[in-house]
Amino acid sequence: MEEIKNLYVLLPHIFCVWIVLNILGNTIKMTFHVKSKYIVWIILLSSLIINFVFFGISFESFFIGFITFSFSVSSYDLVKYFSKIRKKQ
Repeated sequence: MEEIKNLYVLLPHIFCVWIVLNILGNTIKMTFHVKSKYIVWIILLSSLIINFVFFGISFESFFIGFITFSFSVSSYDLVKYFSKIRKKQ
């Protein structure tokens, strides 16, 4: 139960890194014209590095880094596909 409470404490950090990763991904895509398959890897590495800097190298920081990466990629895809659906209507 204590471990679940610790995750709730980290939610603001997860949301902040999530926003940073979304901005980073969109910036890379617009300015450098990198293919999408490489942007995903860049965002994953950036997420892990950010979390390793803040929390040190541990399994928890790796887990949180992967969670923030997952939120970032899935939210980008959700917005992209939702806008495609709206354009068809």
